[in-house]
Amino acid sequence: MHEADYIVLGGGLAGLCAANELQDRAIVLERADRPGGLVRTECFDGYWFDHVIHLLYFEDPATEKRIHRLLGDVLAPCRPTAWVETKHGQTLFPLQMHLAGLDRPTVLRCLRDLKSQTFGTQSDVHPTNFEELLLRTFGRGLCETFFFPYNRKVWKRPLSTLATSDFTWNIATPDYEQVLKGASDPDPDYQAYNADGWYPRPPGGAPLRGMEVLSEALANNVTDLRLAHTVESIDLATRVVLARWGDRVERFLFRAGCLSTLPLPVAVSLCQQAPTDLRRACRCLTRNRVRTVAISVRGPRPQNRGHWRYYSDESVIFSRLVHMHEFDALTAPADGWGLMAEVTEPGEEPEMPEGELVDRVRADLRRVTGVPDDCSIVGVHVLAIDPAYVVFTTENQPVIEAARQFLGDHDVTPLGRYGRWEYSSMAQVMRDGFTSGQSAVAATVERTASQLSA
Repeated sequence: MHEADYIVLGGGLAGLCAANELQDRAIVLERADRPGGLVRTECFDGYWFDHVIHLLYFEDPATEKRIHRLLGDVLAPCRPTAWVETKHGQTLFPLQMHLAGLDRPTVLRCLRDLKSQTFGTQSDVHPTNFEELLLRTFGRGLCETFFFPYNRKVWKRPLSTLATSDFTWNIATPDYEQVLKGASDPDPDYQAYNADGWYPRPPGGAPLRGMEVLSEALANNVTDLRLAHTVESIDLATRVVLARWGDRVERFLFRAGCLSTLPLPVAVSLCQQAPTDLRRACRCLTRNRVRTVAISVRGPRPQNRGHWRYYSDESVIFSRLVHMHEFDALTAPADGWGLMAEVTEPGEEPEMPEGELVDRVRADLRRVTGVPDDCSIVGVHVLAIDPAYVVFTTENQPVIEAARQFLGDHDVTPLGRYGRWEYSSMAQVMRDGFTSGQSAVAATVERTASQLSA
């Protein structure tokens, strides 16, 4: 039996940040052979690929200061340039602020519909689904040009079936004067919410590149991190977690509490005392997975294609192409570059066979000229991320709240993007991890003081 004040389930960013605060009060259990969760980077013959491309955008000054202190000069400013490809032309992201790149009839329609939506009579009834929210925010012209087809590709289900919750963080009615300026000026002075991004850029010859540099730095400050430990059950009555390590099953007792970053449905399913109806409801929580096709390319690095490009054409299998060399020039040999094609699939449906997936990506790369003629593909690997996106529906929210409440009532705190089954950025996840760890330390100190006084 291993004992600690806290057992942390999962060694992704949230768990690592909480453990950075808890130090010797916690044991972290991570099923993979290295920490980081989704924030990991793979190397294939000198080409580096993040599992999912991440940039750090800090809203919390305390978190920003802490991560800068942790990584030092390795954390470099990376102001992303993104493009949007539509059937009506290509333009900078966000599309609504850069309409000048689209054909004239589309620009006029987008402006007319947005003006009507912005200055017309507004209904007092709040949007009841994601489709209504998009229409109410952007007008039909912008929605049919980009927002509807792109979001159908990403969410892989009718937009009218999605709830508005957790979408409002990045959806706001655009300023009509700024939209007008962007419709006439192909390069307006507009900064998106993610303009001030950061990305690790270690020196040449470093053993690790990509965003996993962040995960490794956080892991190095964890007192007790157990890798290759797969959680098999949680006994809430005895407060014992069983985890498999190789051919052994080990027992971990949490004296004060458990912080779980496991996907919320998984955490509930592992709890021996979870009610049957809650288990059943959690199994029905919907999600999407992302399969990233990592493509190693030999040849001249493309210029002026941005850090990534969104593709709204629903006949193109990928929703986004990411150019790794734009984030860090050393993520590939000098005579090559790395390309990531992101493909979304509904989590409840079987995966497309890998060979078929790669063939579809190759075919669509030719259609959109994703790889120039003077370059050649020298390697292809598929990285699967599941879950990747939590799907928000009106049916899901009560289940999520009930699951969080059940775990919390038994001193198991859901933590992180998938632990809480919500959308959150890397910086938010780290902030919440640090905060949860600090709260746990304070509770432990208070409990110890109370015991001593008694």
